[in-house]
Amino acid sequence: MIMALWAAPYCAPAQADKPLFDGKTIQLLVASGPGATTDISARLVARYLGKHIPGNPGIVVRNMSGGGGLITANYLFNVAKPDGLTIAAMNRANYVEQMVGRPEVKADFRKFSWIGSFNKAPMMVACRSDTEYKSIAAIRTAKTPPRFGQSGTGSISYVFANLIERILDLKIKNVTGFQSGRETDMGLERGEVDCRATSDITVIRAPWNRWVKENYVTFVVQQGPEKSALLPPVATVAELARPEAKPYLALMNVMLAYTEFDRPFAAPPGVPKERLQILRESFERMLKDSDFAAEAKKLLDWDGATHLSGEELRKKIEATVTQPPDVIKRVKEVLAES
Repeated sequence: MIMALWAAPYCAPAQADKPLFDGKTIQLLVASGPGATTDISARLVARYLGKHIPGNPGIVVRNMSGGGGLITANYLFNVAKPDGLTIAAMNRANYVEQMVGRPEVKADFRKFSWIGSFNKAPMMVACRSDTEYKSIAAIRTAKTPPRFGQSGTGSISYVFANLIERILDLKIKNVTGFQSGRETDMGLERGEVDCRATSDITVIRAPWNRWVKENYVTFVVQQGPEKSALLPPVATVAELARPEAKPYLALMNVMLAYTEFDRPFAAPPGVPKERLQILRESFERMLKDSDFAAEAKKLLDWDGATHLSGEELRKKIEATVTQPPDVIKRVKEVLAES
């Protein structure tokens, strides 16, 4: 009995000093199918983040594609435990669907426990070169609207395509249901769609790097206002916009805010403050890891500098989603299903 009493004080500090994530496994959900840019960035983070979390937990990647990212968002918000052991590589544009009150959205993006983001990636549109859609002017005068491949109404490509439809006086046909960016690429190759709206960094991965080399696609517009170094010379939306489209051009700051947080990561709402702080600080240490930065440059053309902390990302989402009724009305007009 005496020996047990003497031993007790020596056991307590060992337990107290044990890192919260020691011996744990973190599940990293991915809001896309394998091979898409979201998947590539998630698997990159999975290789490095655990090294920077005290306790060095293992990280297991689980793809959860569908609904343009909403399946992952809804699961993270409503099902995943807020214990810091489930995080997600989110679709960066799903917040727009919340703004317009889509019934499929079962989450409030302002309440997620945001961990951080890195990279910025403006949008562009490219069409198959063997179609008539070789410029915005050609699309505008075409008898048959071009078919744009989309995963869902909350996907970044859907948002951008519908926005330029209004701003540039176009008529397009959205073909939804593709489960990932890679599947949308395959749909383009199979002739199921004519055009693709996506991030500029898409061009550094297959099959886009081959398509560019072989002139398989023609780039018709890019987001701007700065022109992307990854794309061939092509006009920006503002350069091609009609004067009467000025109100919708102003909406780009709201609807395309996601291009400022290209790779956002989140945990469920209600993660204890201490655990969320560990995840946020570990995420920022990961971004400073030279090996991570080198891989991110190669895989995602990351400049090593553009990123948002978890708190900065939370504030950005909060400010973007919370808009006055007149702005919400115009966003709804842009996103009316076509």
